[in-house]
Amino acid sequence: MKYKLIVGALVIFTAQASSVWAQSLRDLSSLFLDGEVYLTHEYGQPYSGSVVITDPNRGTKEFGTLRDGLRHGVFEWFFENNQLGFLDTYRGGQRHGPFEYYYKNGFILEKGMMRNGRRHGLSEEYAFRLYRLTHRGNYDLGYKCGSWIEHGESRSYDPCPTD
Repeated sequence: MKYKLIVGALVIFTAQASSVWAQSLRDLSSLFLDGEVYLTHEYGQPYSGSVVITDPNRGTKEFGTLRDGLRHGVFEWFFENNQLGFLDTYRGGQRHGPFEYYYKNGFILEKGMMRNGRRHGLSEEYAFRLYRLTHRGNYDLGYKCGSWIEHGESRSYDPCPTD
């Protein structure tokens, strides 16, 4: 499942970023945020291209792509030890697609899907100390639905829509 999420995210990222490969990596702090849109200081136009976000105090980095000034495609954030901390997929500035969060030691914390900025579809969460599955179930645009496992106990919510 993890492999499919990563491959899917890379396909989306490659397709979305193909028009911006020629541009160099730009630090997000060199852009101006106007509401939700990142603009160039030089021309005041929405920026399209690869970006990096660095935190010199913590040593963390995030990489991704903007399209027309909005996050679009895969964004990856790394801990100071260069371990992947999260992978989020965006479309038009909203989280949309697969996401994965990791503990600093590389073990999975949570994975699932987003649609229009809300959790949607299968989601799994893992315990910090035992690295075992603690929550598993489906979301429908941010709301739990159907059968869930929560801390080893079965729980039922309203049925998930079939669309």
